[in-house]
Amino acid sequence: MKNKVRCVIIDDEKHAISLLTTYIGSMANLELFKTFTNPLEALSGITAEDDIDIIFLDIEMPHLSGIELAKELRPKAKSIIFTSAFNRSLEAFEVRANHYLLKPIKLAKFTQTVMGIIDNELYKTDHQGKNIKFFKTGIKGKLSRIRKQDILYFESAKNYVSMVTAEKKELVYLTLKEVEKIFNKDLFYRVHRSHVVNAKKIQKIVGNTINLGQGYQVQMGGTYKNGLLRFLEEKTLLTGRI
Repeated sequence: MKNKVRCVIIDDEKHAISLLTTYIGSMANLELFKTFTNPLEALSGITAEDDIDIIFLDIEMPHLSGIELAKELRPKAKSIIFTSAFNRSLEAFEVRANHYLLKPIKLAKFTQTVMGIIDNELYKTDHQGKNIKFFKTGIKGKLSRIRKQDILYFESAKNYVSMVTAEKKELVYLTLKEVEKIFNKDLFYRVHRSHVVNAKKIQKIVGNTINLGQGYQVQMGGTYKNGLLRFLEEKTLLTGRI
């Protein structure tokens, strides 16, 4: 694992670059590699060989919008964080940006977002053990080993919870509240009184139907809908589009 997370800032407003530069400087594990005020210069000035971890990318820029620029830069950086004074997070979601920061950006939100990316997206291979869970199943004496990233969703089943992956469906001795607690930092989200989904698996949402790919669908409860949409706006996930 690298000692520093390499960052690039692209924003046509110098004061915005100055603020993000200060924030990056306040975190010992980050380093600022380059800044650009001109999106066209950024397009030619960033290469895959630069080994960029995070790009902080403004959306509203002259000549080339951040949304358009992201389509070109996505293969050249591990993560993209959009920054904007306007909420255009669903567009960010479509180009697979990792997160979305609404201006004016607060240091606490900046730190939370960056640390979330470091923990959940960057350098996963250095912490593979953290992605493995063992569950007590409905069969006495049997434990089931599962990788968190393979789980599509959990569904309540009386005294148990049904854990669903693309390969199998298995009863585990948990409640949905316990599932929420265990996975509260792993992008799992309660979408219904009977379901907790792996938000990284969301392909699209049509009405109240969440499509998780491979033929799996989960219904979203009305009381949970606003919360889920806020969650997607904050996280702007990699593996789907709305």
